[in-house]
Amino acid sequence: MNSEHNSISVPETETLTRTYWDRLWSRFLRHQGMIAPSGKLVQLLLPHVSRGGLVLDVGCGEGRNTIYPGRIGFRAVGLDLSRKAVKLLSNNLFEEEVRGAAILGDARRLPFSSASFHGVLAHNLFDHLDGNGFTDSMEEVWRILRPEGVLLMTLDPLPEGISEKETVRRDDGVCVFVSGSRKGMLIREVPENEIVDLANRGWNQLKDERTPRGSRILLLKKRGQSV
Repeated sequence: MNSEHNSISVPETETLTRTYWDRLWSRFLRHQGMIAPSGKLVQLLLPHVSRGGLVLDVGCGEGRNTIYPGRIGFRAVGLDLSRKAVKLLSNNLFEEEVRGAAILGDARRLPFSSASFHGVLAHNLFDHLDGNGFTDSMEEVWRILRPEGVLLMTLDPLPEGISEKETVRRDDGVCVFVSGSRKGMLIREVPENEIVDLANRGWNQLKDERTPRGSRILLLKKRGQSV
């Protein structure tokens, strides 16, 4: 653990994290950048959503996975905590001539009506939240999904070679970078018991697999009657 930063509070973490993501997406914004969409990943979600259905890409970043379903007949909304990311998505929607919405918001307090979405994609989001954030976000996603709506989420393992000089580990298991190029990034390996407990929170598991690089892909369906 970094002796100069042997503790870090939740408010300090919030400030660092927002600054990190704004800084990251500012670099993309300067160059009008967009990474290629994760087409194979998104295709795991879309067969469970009727054509024309409303899909939320939460933690959308520059919007590569927001634009992809929008191109092929779905209604897409991207939401991100970073103002820079939302501006970048808005620009990319315009440049790519794809209809969609770019919304500034927090996954822990989604600004949408209950039962309003048919599908939700959360690619590399939940492993950048602390334990309370994970619980709150899962409850919010469950709330805004229609009955039998689906959530596709990915969880990455902790990156290798994390330097103790760059990071602080909070008592709740959250690891926060406090120096270096990743300063402000929060990472947390979601414990298995929290995944197992999702069944008690109204979710049916449709898929649970790992990629060759160790990322975990979970496809979950909200229990309930179709509406």
